[in-house]
Amino acid sequence: MQFPLNLRDWNVDCIYTTNLSAHPGHGSFNGGKSDATLIKDLFQGLKNLSLDDDYKCVIVGYIAADDILEVVWKNILTELNTKKNIIKVLDPVMGDNGKIYVNERVVSLYLQFLGENSVDIDLLTPNQFEMETLSGVKINSWESVLNALKVFCSKYTKVKNVIITSVFVEGKMYCVGASKGQVFYYDVEQIDAVFSGSGDLLLGILTDEFVKSDQDLVKSLCNTLGVVNNVLQLSYNILKNDPSLQKIINGKLYIPDLKLIESKKILTTKVPFREPSFLKR
Repeated sequence: MQFPLNLRDWNVDCIYTTNLSAHPGHGSFNGGKSDATLIKDLFQGLKNLSLDDDYKCVIVGYIAADDILEVVWKNILTELNTKKNIIKVLDPVMGDNGKIYVNERVVSLYLQFLGENSVDIDLLTPNQFEMETLSGVKINSWESVLNALKVFCSKYTKVKNVIITSVFVEGKMYCVGASKGQVFYYDVEQIDAVFSGSGDLLLGILTDEFVKSDQDLVKSLCNTLGVVNNVLQLSYNILKNDPSLQKIINGKLYIPDLKLIESKKILTTKVPFREPSFLKR
């Protein structure tokens, strides 16, 4: 996530919730989750330099453990909530494809903290499974998408904008956005591969577009999907015949690393605007 943001003129201070030698998808890695106290101390160190006065945005991605989530919520998001100029973007990573892959306590804390409605979240980016978990509504049709968003918005009143990053309806994949009473969606071009890192890339590009467009969610999502799809397509074209990649997931080639260096031009190139489709509540 940091490299694409740097290319787009952001200075990024990273606090890592995990420190791994490689993505777990490689099958072998060393390292583990960060210590919650270390994360708290690092943020305090940034505050001691008064850097928190200069931030335009904070992005919260994957959090490995409940004690880390408590520190991030209580010692970072809650403190930054007093600075209304800082845009807060949260990806509530809990699981995918019907399965939870974090500690159950992390899920409980997300439900608790978001339900307290005490911290303003400018943009939340759950996938379909995470939206189902947060809303309690199973998504299998456009009607259920609208119902899930209705329940979600009534429960989590401090979340201003939502992107459901992957919704499957009638065998097709979509990204769904909800902002200022409107619900819209874009179809997502599917590539014949399974990628690691695409979620982080989407989160970084989406945040950049969201901030720079004055929080125009339609424009932000359109530009983001175009850039991410082009990066995925280039990565696939480069790696599809690589003999070292032999892992298959659900009949598709697994690509554990995106070709970000080779995608530098793509990452900084605007894509043509296309109108979304709208759903009526």
